[in-house]
Amino acid sequence: MASFGDELRALGKRRIGLPELRAAWLRAHPEAREQPDLRRLLLHALRDLEREGTVDLPARGWDSSGSPALPRTVRLRYAAQGRVAPSPQAWLPALAFAADERHPVRRADLRAVNAFMLSARDRTPVPAPTRERSLQIFEDEKRLDDLRKGELALFEGRVTLADLHCYPVAPPLPYEMPPKPAPGEPVLVLENYHSYDSFRRWNREAALYAAIAYGGGNAFRQGAGNLDDVIDRAHAEGAMYLGDLDPAGARIPIGVNRRRRSEGRVALRPHRGLYGWLLAHGRRRSLERAPENAEIDGLGEVFPAGLARALTDLWSEGHRIPQESFGMEQLRGDGAELAVPDAG
Repeated sequence: MASFGDELRALGKRRIGLPELRAAWLRAHPEAREQPDLRRLLLHALRDLEREGTVDLPARGWDSSGSPALPRTVRLRYAAQGRVAPSPQAWLPALAFAADERHPVRRADLRAVNAFMLSARDRTPVPAPTRERSLQIFEDEKRLDDLRKGELALFEGRVTLADLHCYPVAPPLPYEMPPKPAPGEPVLVLENYHSYDSFRRWNREAALYAAIAYGGGNAFRQGAGNLDDVIDRAHAEGAMYLGDLDPAGARIPIGVNRRRRSEGRVALRPHRGLYGWLLAHGRRRSLERAPENAEIDGLGEVFPAGLARALTDLWSEGHRIPQESFGMEQLRGDGAELAVPDAG
């Protein structure tokens, strides 16, 4: 197994921050993961490297959030230039491909995974959310999600989340059902929270939707799996969507529907009546950046042909329409007739 100094040199950089120091030390000493005095052990290891002439510790800039204080950064005296030759490493059979890896960051990630899987051979870890497991493996709660890129595996599918005894967690989907239940009606998902607030207040009396849900912009692309729980609890008939009339807002239901179809789930339906009202009466604002091609891939997968063309024309002219154009005043006025569920 590579030494602490080897792990630092494999990073190929001159200055190394505290999170990387922790991660490198744990890769060199995976058996110490459960030790209660990790900070003291790490400091001793850094002092040893300083005496050997491998690193320089700073005079100032120490992290005192715990005891003992640790340097926020250290300077490696002889940082590797470019790609480095791999240090001798005992790889598990499932990670045998890592022996040929030369990129220092990717090799460091593989070493961390290898160390965790080695430690799990004699025990069965309790399944945990990906960010909890990522912090345990990489000393970085987001690293595992970065590596898997929304998939259930990493390293080109060679290591699965099941191999790491963890699972992805979708963000919660806030929703409200009206006091008088409306079973058999759809759930209406709003992209923005001000629109969500207006619609849920209106629906408390109107009870035209089984529930009003808040998608939270792009977060809905991760949390859409929870939509089926809302549909079931509200005894709803599917779900409808209303978002901003800009390319980013259109890409949300496109992405959600592609994933839902791949998982055998029923697709979202756009609220055609409200999208049509917004195109006719909504406040037009300038796009911050007009798309190079206003005919966004997948637009016709969500929106009917006429609506898709109208959106393309809107963006080609450099305009967008916020969904907040249709709000509480419209819901309390003549616009309420358009807010009823339509055929989608």
